[in-house]
Amino acid sequence: MSDYGAHPTQYGNLSDGNLYAMYRESVYRSLSESQKLDLLQETVNRDAAARGEAGSPRVQFENMPSRTDGYAEKGVISVNRDLAVNGTQTATYQGKTLQHTINDYNIQSLVTVLHENVHCYQDQIIDGTIRNADPQLAAEYRANDFTISMVQQGNNLDFGSQYLTGETSNGYYIYYFQATERDAFRWSEEEASRIVQELTAKYGMEPSFEAYEKTLQANGYSVMEAEAIQRFQNPDFVKDLNQVLMNQYYDTHKSVDARTERAVKNEMVQSRQALQPVTTRSLSTGKEQQNMSFQYTPMTVEEYDQFLRNAVNEYYVHAMNDPNISKEEALRTSGEAAERYLTAMEEYKAAMENNAENKIGAVNDNLNTGGPVEQASAGAVNEQTEQTSVNTGVDAGTDVGVSNSEGCDEDVGLGGDLDL
Repeated sequence: MSDYGAHPTQYGNLSDGNLYAMYRESVYRSLSESQKLDLLQETVNRDAAARGEAGSPRVQFENMPSRTDGYAEKGVISVNRDLAVNGTQTATYQGKTLQHTINDYNIQSLVTVLHENVHCYQDQIIDGTIRNADPQLAAEYRANDFTISMVQQGNNLDFGSQYLTGETSNGYYIYYFQATERDAFRWSEEEASRIVQELTAKYGMEPSFEAYEKTLQANGYSVMEAEAIQRFQNPDFVKDLNQVLMNQYYDTHKSVDARTERAVKNEMVQSRQALQPVTTRSLSTGKEQQNMSFQYTPMTVEEYDQFLRNAVNEYYVHAMNDPNISKEEALRTSGEAAERYLTAMEEYKAAMENNAENKIGAVNDNLNTGGPVEQASAGAVNEQTEQTSVNTGVDAGTDVGVSNSEGCDEDVGLGGDLDL
């Protein structure tokens, strides 16, 4: 289920000019919480219609950590209440509560809902709801979803996430310029800048507009792109990054810069590990002034098992059909992949058990102290698409069915042809 649909607001009859004029600093500050929510919802309604989305996402305010501006999930855009309503960031440091005023919070709130709606648009392309999207973008987005592939780095094989969370050195640039985030950052910045320019031309410059311009001068898309090109010494860094993900997802072999490829593959492995449901650590961006904008719901053990099996199966098909390696080498490396599957499943199950224990411990603490009780859960189901049908099961004695390119069935590892 999702919340895409009609979400009428009290501002539905306003012209675009009059609607966006409400983002002026003096006007936005005077709005109540419900009025601000309606303004952001109406903005999303119009942006979704312009992009051709099937229905509009629903916008809501949510209490979030100070480093998170918002996220989109299943047709709902959640926006940090402190940011959008109060224009503040609140954090606790060494036992003290610190509060920072966001001078351009009216524009940052606009940017946030535009950014998250781009993700909603991308989700509808990935799941096939939107069918008339640019084919190149559609291919890039599908290769950048929350899926897992087999990553080969030299002689080492490991599982990697196709969505990148910015875990490695310089990983924030890899996070920022992966296809889904690249377009969310760029398109939301372009639209917000257009609106600010129109407001400035009509009403004059305001302090919040100046603050937003300073933000772009420090961390805007073009600035970030120049930094990334310099860090990776690759003028085609953005293109090569996403080609690596495409090569992984579609089993293609288009040439890319070797240094960029190594960095992206390393990030894939680290991101897959970071997305495990460990509650004692938070996902890292590696750059303080920007906020992550995705919400990851940990998969169940069964779903994770299915994803890893698919990755092993796909690698086996690739290896057996690769003319550059022998059949013996293909079987050997496929065996390594199957062994890595067993290790990864043990790690994931342990992380899920730790996650459940931490939540139950939190419930018990609240029961003992009289605090609020939250439902303990080992992780909600994360709905996924385009899964290959294979035999399920966690035990090492279960066969993994593999179909090669000619449609013949083969068995690999886990009780099949490979003795693990």
